[in-house]
Amino acid sequence: MIEGTSRDREATDAPSLELELQRNVEAPGIARTAVTELSHGLGLPGPTFQTLVLLVSEVVSNAVLHSKGPTRSPITLTVNVTLDAVRITVTDAGGGFVPKQRDPASIHDGYGLYLVDKAASRWGVDTTAPTSVWFELARDAAG
Repeated sequence: MIEGTSRDREATDAPSLELELQRNVEAPGIARTAVTELSHGLGLPGPTFQTLVLLVSEVVSNAVLHSKGPTRSPITLTVNVTLDAVRITVTDAGGGFVPKQRDPASIHDGYGLYLVDKAASRWGVDTTAPTSVWFELARDAAG
């Protein structure tokens, strides 16, 4: 895990998004659609776009499945774009957490943050309430 804040150059008139999602099975699909629509004008290379959508789906799914917050509390998806990166933040009403290493013996779960760790340029988790997981992807093909 890499922690910190973005130091990327801010883009003038950069697109951004803040979306409140209900904590249910539809949330990941709604998030993917919103990020896809926002991304059309960004000129992201195909693999970067596909990685972005995959990681959004994973992080929102984690909030739906694992949040310790009240079931009816929303999940917030925030997208900020700079000249260098796309930053996604997913926040839920949980009390924060410290990420654990994925158990390599488990074939059923533990892949969400593992994928984020392997594919994102940078990422982190707020360990206090509310729970926020963020990641960044470089906008160029090098990632």
